[in-house]
Amino acid sequence: MESNETAALEQHREFTEVVGLFDSLDKLQSAIDYLMTHGFDRSEISLLTEDAKTREKIGSKRSVEIEDSDEAPRISYIEAESLNEGKAALIGLLFYVGAIAGAIAVWTIYGSFAEAIVAGIGAGMAASLVGVGVGAFIRRRQRNWVQAQLARGGLLLWARTRTEEHERAAMSAMQNNGGHDVHVHRLAA
Repeated sequence: MESNETAALEQHREFTEVVGLFDSLDKLQSAIDYLMTHGFDRSEISLLTEDAKTREKIGSKRSVEIEDSDEAPRISYIEAESLNEGKAALIGLLFYVGAIAGAIAVWTIYGSFAEAIVAGIGAGMAASLVGVGVGAFIRRRQRNWVQAQLARGGLLLWARTRTEEHERAAMSAMQNNGGHDVHVHRLAA
């Protein structure tokens, strides 16, 4: 019986988050960096999703019109370092697979170790170019995301808070790093 009461309380509990609007990616990144170095977890930080998904869900509303909307589609924040590590891992993996496949193919056809090494290096480099292309695609998507959000009126940042002290820290982080219209937003669980 007690677990049912706890579950019912959790369903009706309100959460708070601080929302801020930024006019540049540098200011947004500064605020996020500050949040992450002052007790906020990456899972507590979210941004407005890609423009196509946003338009599909809420139309072409301005950022200030959707900053307090529970319907605003969001994405979790992913650090630039994590993206760079992923791109590097992809390029390395593709090089490795291409090199092994190229070396094995030449070795089985010609039986020459020297030719297999040369072919492996060439095939690895060619395969890693696919990874470089994927990296360029990701950078282009990020640039398009920023441009679309700025055209909407600014880059939105939400930080979920646990306590009033946490709220004050998030507000301070956003205001001190160029955030506009920074305020606490309440939402249902």
